[in-house]
Amino acid sequence: MLLSNFWNSLLLRLAVVSFQPCSAAPPLSPTSTVPECSCYRAAGNEKALFLHHQFFDFRPISNETFASSLTVPPTIDDSQDGGIEPLTSPFFDKGLFGDYFTPASWSKNVTDSAPVFMVNSHQNVYLTRDSPDAPVHLTLRTNRLTSFQSASDLQTTETAYMHASIRVRARVAGSPGACAGMFTYLTDEQESDIEILTRDDHSTIRATNQPGLDPQGKVIPEASTPVTILQAGSTATGSWTDWNEYQLNWLPGQSEWLINGVSKLNKTYGVPTQPSNFQIKMWSDGSSWPGNMTVGGLATLDIEWIDMVYNVSSEAPGATCRKTCTVDDIARNPIPQTASGTRPTAQIEMFSVLVLGAFGTAFFSY
Repeated sequence: MLLSNFWNSLLLRLAVVSFQPCSAAPPLSPTSTVPECSCYRAAGNEKALFLHHQFFDFRPISNETFASSLTVPPTIDDSQDGGIEPLTSPFFDKGLFGDYFTPASWSKNVTDSAPVFMVNSHQNVYLTRDSPDAPVHLTLRTNRLTSFQSASDLQTTETAYMHASIRVRARVAGSPGACAGMFTYLTDEQESDIEILTRDDHSTIRATNQPGLDPQGKVIPEASTPVTILQAGSTATGSWTDWNEYQLNWLPGQSEWLINGVSKLNKTYGVPTQPSNFQIKMWSDGSSWPGNMTVGGLATLDIEWIDMVYNVSSEAPGATCRKTCTVDDIARNPIPQTASGTRPTAQIEMFSVLVLGAFGTAFFSY
């Protein structure tokens, strides 16, 4: 037993530094081969080149020894206004997913325009699934208490992204008065957002570059634009309560938003110009943007996977590209294949970090 525990512990601690060659995903055609990609192009702009690729897929996490951590944690109550709750799973520890994304626990005081005290809690960031046989997904939650709003914030440990194409397969549900945000961020003036407001019509998201207000506090019309969701491969209107693929292309002098692979909007106003991190939030502060959630209300943001191609700081990939690959065209089947749909990007880049031990198997591709 002691020896077994030792090896389980060793596998768990070394998992994220155990680089192994990726298993090749099925090729696009019988004659195609798996390329060794040193640079990437993203859907929506074939001219932009990126040096790095990461793919975080939560669906394969299914080992029964990890099942206890897939239970939805209790909602925050009125006594928990300090944001001091522990992580909901070892999965979010440093050495695993926590090396790349960190749940936050900061709070935001009341202001004239934001009348509800907001507290981020680790307890609102967790892994779960719809049924015992369903794929796992990541959830961020917010709920309204009598005296404050409990919220959630997940931030990358990398803070020097300098242009990126970021795709997230997500859905949103719950009470009006919340904002689900997926965005690059440095300051309130250096920020580019995909935002879903639960007070909006279910077919509408917001594509926003900051700042949204001028120095006199007036709304800048170019900052935020409503965008209509269309179902994948269809002209029919979709809903943010269903699974959709949301994509932000942050390029020099241009931001582009795509939904389910279809370009919906290009914007030159407010395009970030400085290195930033990437954040995912589910929040409300009672301000006019998300709205003021009714006491007892709750909303969630569910995520199946996060796919990123990006450059860091002032990298210029053009001079270093040996083999350039369009992300959509490398491979279309995730590992493992699931009933929830295929991932439209590669599982066959340079290396994969294979997370083992007590956590089953999850893939983080580079």
